[in-house]
Amino acid sequence: MTGRQLVVVVGVFLWALAAPASAQDAPTITDINYGDTVTDTISADAIFDWWQVQAAPGDQLVVEMAASDGLAPLVAILTPGGDVAARSDDGAPDAALTLEFTAPAEGVYTIVATRVDGPDGTSTGAYTLRLRRANAAPTRPDIYQDVTFRCRDFEAAAAASITFAEDPKPDMRHRVTVYGIDGFKPVIRLTFTGSPDFEDCNTDAERTAGDSFTLPGEAARTITAGTRDNASQVTLAGAENMRQITLTIASRSGQPGRYVALIEGFTLERGDVDGVEIRLGPLARLTPLTVYMVAAPNSRLDPHLYRPDLDISCDDAGRRGCEDVPSFAGAGFTLNESTPPLTITGDRNDAGLLLAPGTTEPVMLELSSRSRATYGDYVLVLIGELPPRE
Repeated sequence: MTGRQLVVVVGVFLWALAAPASAQDAPTITDINYGDTVTDTISADAIFDWWQVQAAPGDQLVVEMAASDGLAPLVAILTPGGDVAARSDDGAPDAALTLEFTAPAEGVYTIVATRVDGPDGTSTGAYTLRLRRANAAPTRPDIYQDVTFRCRDFEAAAAASITFAEDPKPDMRHRVTVYGIDGFKPVIRLTFTGSPDFEDCNTDAERTAGDSFTLPGEAARTITAGTRDNASQVTLAGAENMRQITLTIASRSGQPGRYVALIEGFTLERGDVDGVEIRLGPLARLTPLTVYMVAAPNSRLDPHLYRPDLDISCDDAGRRGCEDVPSFAGAGFTLNESTPPLTITGDRNDAGLLLAPGTTEPVMLELSSRSRATYGDYVLVLIGELPPRE
């Protein structure tokens, strides 16, 4: 940004803050929520709109403004005190812009949608503005995290949980499959906030007979009709209405052993960053947990994982700074339910991070593509363990 550009945009927004109502027709100051898409116009008499969002510390705001009908768009974000915190580059007529900003503190932030050169500009037209949060909704750590919970008529011991929030899209769908190894009897507890809030647990594995999976450095394993108690599967249809989703991976009656969880249905658009929060269960806090981000079949995505609290990232598991995580190349899954069966095979470009044992505090991970230049579908894979009870 040049010095002249900065002076122009600051002048525009100071004018917007100080201008009387008569300076433009029907100025709008409207609330907006994460996941909302809104439309409006910029005219000669109404050159800016304000969209206000309540943000929490660490919220990663992504504002997308697409102009039409000749509008040269410009978008910025004001702090709760009215200072310019971030602004986009000047847009050409009918251009689409993306502005990213991380809220340093809680408060009401203002998204200003306007045109290039503000009161000195001449372009007018319509625009569509979309606001989303790139990271998962922050959650308050629960010091009374469940050690065990009741699932129907038995007790299950929690091994790990994963929380994420999705940008609403039509017909969203996630499928979660957990396979147990060495005696682990998988249970999946699903909790989500939505309309209405919901909680349930699942041990059903009817459709997993014939599934096979291969972990890094190990031989393939197959689920048969007689070993379906070593699997659990649940499909989340209508995920666009679920807002924040928490999946708890547990073992029936606290049976120890290893597990591998496959979560399908994630997508990254160009430039996107997803956020997930992962937490070890109290009984598994002394065991490691490995997380892989694996490109789905026919995806162009080059996965990248980042842990902000430790400033650790991984582009390719097994190399390039993440040699402590085995490569996922050659590992993968075949899900027999699909026709033909769905095969997900890892390669050397898939990312992985090892979450060291020792705590049950939530760990936030950011999922993106290398240089944020590639895009496509991906799956999450968690490999962990529930040790025997003392």
